[in-house]
Amino acid sequence: MPNDEEMLKAANERTRAFAALLTEYLQVQFGYKRPGVRLGISRCSVDARTAKYDLYFRVTPPSMHGWNSDTLVVSRIGFTNQRQGHGRALMQFLVEVADEVPYTHIGVEQANPDATAFGARFGFVRYGEGKNLLAPVSTVMSNLRHGRR
Repeated sequence: MPNDEEMLKAANERTRAFAALLTEYLQVQFGYKRPGVRLGISRCSVDARTAKYDLYFRVTPPSMHGWNSDTLVVSRIGFTNQRQGHGRALMQFLVEVADEVPYTHIGVEQANPDATAFGARFGFVRYGEGKNLLAPVSTVMSNLRHGRR
């Protein structure tokens, strides 16, 4: 069984891997040479901000944060141009990179009514206390394939 130091090292590696994948995705999706992706304040977070989007992720956080360590948590998601398919494209990206990072679940932290409705289309359900949502990557993938809108 890995000790705390080994677990933190692995978490840092996963976070850096996700940041690199997100950078590439945002460059292609939005045409930025520098898409504003930064490692967050905590060891397991990634922040991406430009005029077109505001994103914040917790990459497989330690279980003490209320999420299982096999979960990628979307803590903040916002796009300047809404209803343009950016959220769906982001979900597709998150499903595609799940094995590389790796994670088996996607969470949405403190979802507002719009995020809850969006998440329901991809199979997200309430998780824990508050307004958190959770879905297995396989469920999100299935809903993406079947074109649920």
